[in-house]
Amino acid sequence: MRRVLVSGASGGLGMEISEHLLKQGFYVVMLCNQNKSKLNSLLNSFPSQSMAIEVNFLEDVNYDTLQKQIGEVDSLINCLGVSSAQISWKIEKNEWDKVLDLNLNVPFRLAQLFIPGMRKNKFGRILFFSSIVAQKGVVGTAAYSASKSALFGLTRTMANELASSGVTVNCISPGYMDKGMISEVSDEFIATILESVPSKSLGKSDNIVHAVSFLLDEKADYLTGQSININGGIT
Repeated sequence: MRRVLVSGASGGLGMEISEHLLKQGFYVVMLCNQNKSKLNSLLNSFPSQSMAIEVNFLEDVNYDTLQKQIGEVDSLINCLGVSSAQISWKIEKNEWDKVLDLNLNVPFRLAQLFIPGMRKNKFGRILFFSSIVAQKGVVGTAAYSASKSALFGLTRTMANELASSGVTVNCISPGYMDKGMISEVSDEFIATILESVPSKSLGKSDNIVHAVSFLLDEKADYLTGQSININGGIT
């Protein structure tokens, strides 16, 4: 049974991805921050295929201990992330550091933990999540955009480093979706967003889930170093 680690598993998208993979027969280790109870339904429905670990990455984390708790995994899906809405010249250092840590540093550190095992087994799948915000340069999102933009370069570099080891590294870059951080903005702003989307609709989480499933497939072994844009035609 293939083992997959999903960070940010208690978020809307993380939960949907986790549930989909569990139904496909994967063993799913779900990382969450203080919201473990949200995962109880999945843990109860798939007791022999699932595990949930609560970890606060804003505190000092012993990654070696965390790795032992998780065990071996052959795929990693980094859904963990935090939004930020501050104009560039007003961002305080604490805010900047928090956003870069959660959106960039933690996904990298998690990947770093399991790359040796993936290389040894000659198989691995690593997925990062960027955002349309990093591609468009949205006003008031300097920290968020910087953290998500960095994932593009990280994806391409790690893909080149790991391609000969049977490990693929890709990045999914969602547009404006119907779940997740969109819940934090007003209806008026959503209407403005829809005017900029050629499809005139928000994306569905199913669009992301199916892309994840495809990228994890063993037959997707020649697709690496890519940013998959799921945004209704914006870019």
